[in-house]
Amino acid sequence: MVPLPLEGVRALDLSEVWAGPMATSLLGDLGAEVIKVESFPRAPTNRPAVAPPGGRWLVDNDTTAPRPWDRNASHNMCNRNKLGITLDLSRPLGKDLFQRLVAVSDVLVAGYSAGTMRKMGLAYEVLREVQPGLVMVGMPGWGEAGPCQGYVTLGNSIDAYVGHHLLRGYPGTDPSVTLPCVHSDAVVAVTVAFAVMAALHYRERTGKGQFIDVSHAEALIPHLAWPYLDFAMNGRTGEQLGNRDRAMAPHGCYPCRGTDAWAVIAVRNDAEFAALCRAIGHPELAQDPRFADALGRVRHQDALDAIIAEWTRQHDHYDVMAILQRVGVPAGPVLADYEALSDPQLAARGFFETVTQRYAGTHRYPGMLWKMSATPLSVRIPPSPLGEYNAFVYGELLGLSEADVLRLQAEGYIGTEYAPDAGMDPEDRAATRSI
Repeated sequence: MVPLPLEGVRALDLSEVWAGPMATSLLGDLGAEVIKVESFPRAPTNRPAVAPPGGRWLVDNDTTAPRPWDRNASHNMCNRNKLGITLDLSRPLGKDLFQRLVAVSDVLVAGYSAGTMRKMGLAYEVLREVQPGLVMVGMPGWGEAGPCQGYVTLGNSIDAYVGHHLLRGYPGTDPSVTLPCVHSDAVVAVTVAFAVMAALHYRERTGKGQFIDVSHAEALIPHLAWPYLDFAMNGRTGEQLGNRDRAMAPHGCYPCRGTDAWAVIAVRNDAEFAALCRAIGHPELAQDPRFADALGRVRHQDALDAIIAEWTRQHDHYDVMAILQRVGVPAGPVLADYEALSDPQLAARGFFETVTQRYAGTHRYPGMLWKMSATPLSVRIPPSPLGEYNAFVYGELLGLSEADVLRLQAEGYIGTEYAPDAGMDPEDRAATRSI
């Protein structure tokens, strides 16, 4: 077989939730041997030790099936092509084992808040002593330095911090009704993967590793170029537009026939508007003084949207797409998740891949982000059940005896199951056990 682009690279994944795990999955997709080091005995964020109410994120929403930590869809979605192990990094032996892993690795992605790795005695300055060529990524919400260094955050806080949260609402609403968003996680995932590959290229030329400091906030800000530049140049504060555009009209999401069915339409110029008017049976609108040019259509968008919505309600959302695209008007259906799974475009490209995981069963998962002609990519390793590769990594890779690996498990350094209180903070765990 032809070697994959990153074959021969070994990466350690010390991250949770989405951004870090997805970044390392992308490295694994490209052929890197990714070892996911999962916390133990503490259960990480999307490895629930007990089934959440209603079975949220669990396969079939089943709260009665065993090992909920292995049936969490959020975890399994972004942890493909990895060798999963567990390790307690809070004790000296755990830190020593981790440093031994670093010594035989090329990349480390750490998803902790700023300063955490240093507090654990695992800062880059320490780890590069055992692996001089190490490429290490730190990815706190606000980066590794600055006044926000000590703060802990997740996607929603970053979304609010950079102003995205304020912009995502509908006109006339306030931020309290804005839905949660983890756009920064998606952005940072690809940012980290790109930065790692650039650093590996640099190491190949110079022999030197380096530390990569990624800020979620800074990675997201370039996606908001318009409002930032508008304020810097014109002093205007961004406003909530809903599904509308500042210059194009009509531009929005329109109700279609059926329950919760929608289609999006975007008109860029007068010719497209005239074609839209003919398609919806109102050719006279193109001559209406209110809608004669883009500025007029933007100013009178409420009236225009009402007319368009009256037409779209009579049609299926796929039919809206077909009718309008046929006359050169950009339009498309808003797909529910089950519709995306059967979408003909995604099906033709083979985007979703069928993956079997021992406890989660067989399902279709989102697949590769790249189609590479010389080195085809795929899900080679399904999401690992907890600690599935402990014996391989500690035994074959680090050279521990079978007895040593069993001793690590007996002493609670590694394991394959979480206790029911594994997701609690130490204080809550102690209080629970004293009752």
